[in-house]
Amino acid sequence: MKLFLKSFLLIIIGVILSLIILECGLRIAGWTIFSYQQYKNNKALRNKSQYTIMCLGESTTQGQYPVQLQQILNKKYPNKFSIIDCGFSGTNLENILNLLDNNIDKYKPNITICMMGINNGLTNKSIDTDNIEYVKKSNSTNFKIYKLYMLIKEHLKVLLQNNSLFAETLNTQDVSSLCNLSNKYYWSGNYKKAKEISEQILQIDPLNEEALYLLVTLYFYHLEQNTENLMKAYELSLNAIDNNISFNRPKFYIICINYCVKNNIKIDSLLEKLLNDNFDMKFLNSTLELYRLVKNDLSKEQLNTFKEKILSQNDEMSIAFNAIDFLEKKNYLKFQEYFNKAEEIRLNFPNDNTYNLYKLIIRKLVDNNIKVLCMQYPIRSILPLQEQLKNEPYYDKITFISNKKIFKQALINKRFDDLFIDQFAGDFGHCTDLGNTMIAENVVKTLENILNLKQN
Repeated sequence: MKLFLKSFLLIIIGVILSLIILECGLRIAGWTIFSYQQYKNNKALRNKSQYTIMCLGESTTQGQYPVQLQQILNKKYPNKFSIIDCGFSGTNLENILNLLDNNIDKYKPNITICMMGINNGLTNKSIDTDNIEYVKKSNSTNFKIYKLYMLIKEHLKVLLQNNSLFAETLNTQDVSSLCNLSNKYYWSGNYKKAKEISEQILQIDPLNEEALYLLVTLYFYHLEQNTENLMKAYELSLNAIDNNISFNRPKFYIICINYCVKNNIKIDSLLEKLLNDNFDMKFLNSTLELYRLVKNDLSKEQLNTFKEKILSQNDEMSIAFNAIDFLEKKNYLKFQEYFNKAEEIRLNFPNDNTYNLYKLIIRKLVDNNIKVLCMQYPIRSILPLQEQLKNEPYYDKITFISNKKIFKQALINKRFDDLFIDQFAGDFGHCTDLGNTMIAENVVKTLENILNLKQN
């Protein structure tokens, strides 16, 4: 018995010592590898006269600030920079990661700007915002072994999803398989094929929510923006509203109203339907975008009713929305109060799955000797992002870009609508040309600092 206990004790001690050695080894190896990568990266940047900058993100990147960034750099530093816009409307971090190897091989960027994560959700939705001051997220999971486990777990999850997504099927009547196939083509940029399969699904199941939403998205945002395609998006969206399609229902209203405004069609009947519609508020980002779109067409009473439905969610996004509402009323004290509360939620209640994927993307970029610029969305603080990355071995290799100060200052002197065309994220939305120019100018200043640029 004593021999058994002694053997068992030795095994336990051995396991503990092994974990300690592994932890130390990971830290030393991480420091060594990333220091060498940074040396090669700096050397490559010094020896190149042409810089290729890849911009990763969602719809706030696609066709947004990269356009102004290229224009400004062309004017200040002719023939020195090429901007590659890898933003994709509606995408998420899983898809950005899936496409990353291909984008790196194709564009061979020297620098990558990352403004991403909003579509995955940056905060934990299950928190109690009324008791935020009493509940703080534990910082006890900073061990490299744990981080290695979480990164491997997320990477395997993405690979499994990717394999499932790209699994072709011969069963053309299997709606679930066809939906996977249409999504495959959509995320790979083959919009024509995604449209064909979505139409095939609707022939089998005319009210299939996933296929209907994807087809509307294709017609309105991704296929050729001609009269026929926009009309099809409008008709399909109207049909979805009339048939009580629940999946992201606010987006169907957005497409219908945008189409009507563009074609001088009265929206009275749409507004009446909207005000009597009890759609699911879980699609809050689309609801906020819709609110901004119709706010000038509603009476004060109708607007307050709509606003109350949004505020009833009492999460980070609705709290941020309330902050902007107070800002527009010039109530700066209340604005700062709710702004700070939303910021505290982002800092203390992060979405771990989102940030694990974010870390995988940054790690892959650094492993490929690419200079990484992590940029925060307009208005928001850079601190939650820095907090999530601070214990990574490559942390000191990242350049952080904050847009908080310039946008907060601008919103004191300008209207929200001067900087944003919608309000899908609560405290920000897709930028106007002015908003995108502000972001681009901020990026240029950062590039000038890290590359020691001198204007010709």
